[in-house]
Amino acid sequence: MAKRLIQRAHNRDGLPEIAVGLIFLFVGALSFAQALLPRESTGFMAAVLVLALVTPVLCIGAPQALKWVRRRYLIERVGYVESKPIGAKRMGMGIGLAVAVAVVAAVALFGAVTRFAQPDRWVLAGTGLLGGALAVLSGQLPRFVVGGVLMAVMGAVIAFSGVSLQIGFAMLFGFTGLLALVSGGVVFFRFMRQPAESGE
Repeated sequence: MAKRLIQRAHNRDGLPEIAVGLIFLFVGALSFAQALLPRESTGFMAAVLVLALVTPVLCIGAPQALKWVRRRYLIERVGYVESKPIGAKRMGMGIGLAVAVAVVAAVALFGAVTRFAQPDRWVLAGTGLLGGALAVLSGQLPRFVVGGVLMAVMGAVIAFSGVSLQIGFAMLFGFTGLLALVSGGVVFFRFMRQPAESGE
């Protein structure tokens, strides 16, 4: 119950969704650039390097950026919260679990799937399904369930539309990013319209 309440409080202003939406749109735009640019061009190599190097930095830095924005601009509404530091043991277990999930997903998507007749379709469908499941499990609110289901359905639709893998990733991440950005924007707009004293 406590975890659910903390998660609900974390997502009540829509900022995490906005951050995820912007990151997904960034990934989608770079995937689209890779699909359009010739493989030998400087632009293609730059898109590959930016995707590989900048995207992890954005993902790691997003929580700190959210804390900064909340403390700088929303402290009257959200209050001051100092999270308890995660112990080294729990952090190690969390990182180990994340690495294990990433390895299993990579093996499933790029190892076993390549044996099927049309592996690109299975990669796109699997990415949509896995991303949708993560959205549902991590958000635990009705809007995240809807977003996760839509991502899974969109992954399947794109997979069987016959587009290339890079175009498919651009469409999937672009759609999901736009969906998260709009959802987070609506939640943030409603949150800002509430009187400051009504914040928990």
